[in-house]
Amino acid sequence: MPCDESRLLENSGWSSRTRAVAKYLQNLLEDEAVHGHKVLSMDSLLARKTRKEASRMFFETLVLKTRDYIHVEQVKPFDNICVKAGAKLMKSDF
Repeated sequence: MPCDESRLLENSGWSSRTRAVAKYLQNLLEDEAVHGHKVLSMDSLLARKTRKEASRMFFETLVLKTRDYIHVEQVKPFDNICVKAGAKLMKSDF
């Protein structure tokens, strides 16, 4: 099985929302890398979003973290959450 095909099969059971958030984060992180930044702030991701949109985005980041597509870090409780791309995220087609 070619490598591209195995990557497609790996995320074939995902919801359309998970795919959309993964693609969104992939694009944002690629754009940030051009400017020398490798980390996104959860605060900036959730800015100008409704409570419903923010909760969905937060949930989908947890799903992607669980599947090792992104790395998240929070230094102390209630502090900002930093989101970094995992190798799987940057190599995948959504």
